[in-house]
Amino acid sequence: MRQRSIINVAAALLLSSLPVGAAFTQDGTTFTPAKLGEGEQSLLARLRTPIERPTGNYDVPLTCQVIVEPDGSTRSPRCLAIERYDVFRFEAERALAGAIMSPARIDGEPVRVLMNLFIGYRCAETCPAYLFTNHGRNAEEYGFRYSAPQPVLDDDTWYQGFDDKLAWAASERGPDEIGGVRFVISAHIDAAGTMSEPRVDNVYPGSTGRRYEESAQRAADSLLDSRYIPGFSEDEPVDMRLYDYWLDPEGARLDVLTLPVRVQILWSDLVPALNSTLTDEQVRQLFVEANELWRPAAIQWNLESIVHTQAERQLAFRRTILDDPTGTAQGASETLAQVCPSQDRLQQGWNICWVLAAPRGAFYFYPLGTVMLGEQDILTEVASPPFALAHVLGHLMGLGDAPRCSTTFMRSFEGTEDSGACGNPTPTVLTSDQIKRARDQASIGTPFRNPFVPRGRRSRGGGGMGMGMGG
Repeated sequence: MRQRSIINVAAALLLSSLPVGAAFTQDGTTFTPAKLGEGEQSLLARLRTPIERPTGNYDVPLTCQVIVEPDGSTRSPRCLAIERYDVFRFEAERALAGAIMSPARIDGEPVRVLMNLFIGYRCAETCPAYLFTNHGRNAEEYGFRYSAPQPVLDDDTWYQGFDDKLAWAASERGPDEIGGVRFVISAHIDAAGTMSEPRVDNVYPGSTGRRYEESAQRAADSLLDSRYIPGFSEDEPVDMRLYDYWLDPEGARLDVLTLPVRVQILWSDLVPALNSTLTDEQVRQLFVEANELWRPAAIQWNLESIVHTQAERQLAFRRTILDDPTGTAQGASETLAQVCPSQDRLQQGWNICWVLAAPRGAFYFYPLGTVMLGEQDILTEVASPPFALAHVLGHLMGLGDAPRCSTTFMRSFEGTEDSGACGNPTPTVLTSDQIKRARDQASIGTPFRNPFVPRGRRSRGGGGMGMGMGG
């Protein structure tokens, strides 16, 4: 059962004490920092407790950054956590990605800024969340209810390194390498937003053997290239240090693995269910969206070609589905596998065979590296969810179904409106285990062709043919 996170008293007190108005500096400039928004799209409203969280009593600290646009929308959220708490990191980044903030302003004009946030969970029977608009580095002087200085991103050129931080999750590293942090830099930002004293605070070479002093100094010097919203305490701008942390600028990025996919769009004069309505442009857009979901795994699906082709064994398909709309009867898999023309299949790669309606939304032919993907479920006529393409590609990488209504796009669904049933937005994440398994399969260069379907499903057809999306 979905459990919404309970916001504790500390978070409520925090909202009432955060700066709410502009403050004048000595030269007459007014500054307003970006703040947590209100309403249904606020970060507080969007945060949920992950269903797959570890058991026991524990605290989860998440150090986060996000770009807040002039209209209050957010982009490029990144959070830092140890691997044990990956599910919380995924949830925090999901919530941040769609949150609406109160934008920062200079002299009343909205500006784009980089915002520091601390998101914490205190878990026992429930996991109440609490938020601070800082990373806690200045807590000794200002407590926790302050707003850290915010770099003003006048264009996209100043903070080029931000996207190079990439995945902030910890991997199997030592205590001095938590989250892959390689160095911490800082600068003094006075109450007028003037920067001085850029410096390198810490360098963590860890076990990589690389030296980061030169990279750290370049990053510190880059702080000279920005304007700043000063730090705020009790609604007033104050002198405060801005701290920033960087991952390995040379080794943090995963190598992108590009995998070829051929799409067959079927048509049929005899069986409406086999007559796909998708256009080439719609298919290309669906791959853009699927690739965005797969981006954390650094796996890029390359649309090798789109082939419009007539379905084969049409009458056999109709008889099979009339007898058994789930496609699980004896011999059904063999019949369904022959509907997608074999001569049009990509032999060295992955294949999607698109139809209007498929048994249980999708039907898998693992030995062939192929999936029949429906625009809807043939029995219920419910449309496949937005993440269906990313989901079925995951199965062809050997990934099994995740628990229903979880935050990963590998969550199971079948014969029902996914978003309505789960009451939460489109899932957007992969767990670290899923990423590892998918990349291991990608490195082989072929689809998952084990004669048994991925964990969490059972094949009732012959020859290793799989069932639909749910399970």
